[in-house]
Order: sequence, then C-alpha cells, then structure tokens
Amino acid sequence: MTKYSNIDIMKKLLRTIFVNAVSLVFVANFFPGFSFDSNLLILFLAAFVFTAINFYIKPIIKLFLLPVNLLTLGMFRWITGVICLFLLTVIIPEFNIKSFDYEGFALEGFAIPVVHFSIIFSLIASSFFISMTSSFIYWLLKK
Repeated sequence: MTKYSNIDIMKKLLRTIFVNAVSLVFVANFFPGFSFDSNLLILFLAAFVFTAINFYIKPIIKLFLLPVNLLTLGMFRWITGVICLFLLTVIIPEFNIKSFDYEGFALEGFAIPVVHFSIIFSLIASSFFISMTSSFIYWLLKK
C-alpha cells in the first residue's frame, strides 16, 4: 500500500506549479533583470517546466555538486537553483535574464551607489528572489 494516493500527489504537483507560476510573475514584475512575454499559456508552461526541472533535474545537479558542497559545508548550495533557472531560460526562450543598471538610492546620508548587474549576477539575484518568493508562498499556504 502506498503512503500517498494519486489524488494527493496530483494536488502537490498542481500546488507546486501554482506556486512557481506566482513566483515567476512576482519576480518578473519587480525585478528588472528578469522578464517574460505576458502570455498566460507561456507562464503556465514555464511553471510546469520549472517544476519538472526542480523535481527531476535538480537532484542530479545536487549529486554532481556534492563534493563542492561537502568541501564548503553547503555554502554553494544556491548554485543548483541558479542552474535550474538557467535551464528554464534555455528551454523556454520567452523568459529572459538580462543585464541591467541599478540607479542607486540616497536618503539622509545613506547612499547605495549605481551598480551594474551582469547577466550572471542577474541570474543569481533572480534565482534568489524566486526562491524567497516561493518559500514565502509555501509558508502562507501552511497557515
């Protein structure tokens, strides 16, 4: 007898696709280095592909990066998320990661200078924001 029924597995899959879709939309709207064509079909296709990448390819990437993670005590675990997001942009060309310039910020003596984000740093930041957004959504769904 299996621990989970097919309905439970389907619910988990649909919940994960929904969370990934919301995370992709949120990051695309608020992060200038990440964009996609605002087609709903493309969004759900990308969420499905991103979910499939996270379920099937991410464990293989983690296995290949295991020696690096063991040597650095897990400090480079974030690389797996970056690789998965890069694979998404390769598979779905409507999702774009591009370089951009942050204009800076100044308020009462506190200043953040102008910063140029290259494509790789934009990819890293996008992966970080997607991870944070999806973690927050999962936290909201548990309550």
